Amino acid sequence: MHILIDIGNSTIVVAIADHEGNITNHWRFKTRKEETVSFFRYELKQGLRKYGVELTDVESVTISSVVPEVDDDVAQAINDLTGIDPHFFCIDDAKGLITIDIESPSQLGKDRLADALGAVACHGAPAIVIDFGTATTFGIIDENNTFKGGLIIPGVKTSLNALSQRASQLPSISISKPQNLIGRNTLECMQSGILYGTASMIDGLIDRLKTSLPESVNIVATGGMAKNIVPYCRHKIVLDEYLLLKGLFKATHH
Repeated sequence: MHILIDIGNSTIVVAIADHEGNITNHWRFKTRKEETVSFFRYELKQGLRKYGVELTDVESVTISSVVPEVDDDVAQAINDLTGIDPHFFCIDDAKGLITIDIESPSQLGKDRLADALGAVACHGAPAIVIDFGTATTFGIIDENNTFKGGLIIPGVKTSLNALSQRASQLPSISISKPQNLIGRNTLECMQSGILYGTASMIDGLIDRLKTSLPESVNIVATGGMAKNIVPYCRHKIVLDEYLLLKGLFKATHH
């Protein structure tokens, strides 16, 4: 079996994949930059034990990270548990799968690159890939499997937290469907604004992007907040919870 790890700004997702790249189990825990190796070793061990993973069965470990501050500690924790030095996903892993046509390929986030690979491999190009994480990102892949660029927007929770913190009379809220589109109280107004506002922004951006893409473009969404927002979008968007992890596997096992 193979271990795939996505180190994001807010959470770390660990997944177990079989030889064909199918995700059999996964778990997540908070990304804590101030923690030591022992924290990451404990969190990894808990998940592996929960899902009955024999450490001797682990053949490879691949990591996508956008938080370099924790890379060494996570790598050490993996090595302590499995004896394997993990492979950190990099731009060279994408060669032969997609072409990257942007001004500074080295600046492309590993998460966005893995999302693009997952989209091409599992859903086909051309594609618009939307990742609802700490930031909401768009990635555009044309019909020739070329990554053309995209957009980066403050994430759903990031925007909501900023609103609650900066406006003294607005509370912290959970993200759930309001009873009314036109809010009848502060809570409803905020819930409606974040859900329908984000969904409308996504639809509007897709409309603009589709003018320069073939009509048959695939639209794929992933990330922690995708399931909250996509149901309120008017475009047909495929939800793929494991898109990034699938991209990681394809990049290192092709």
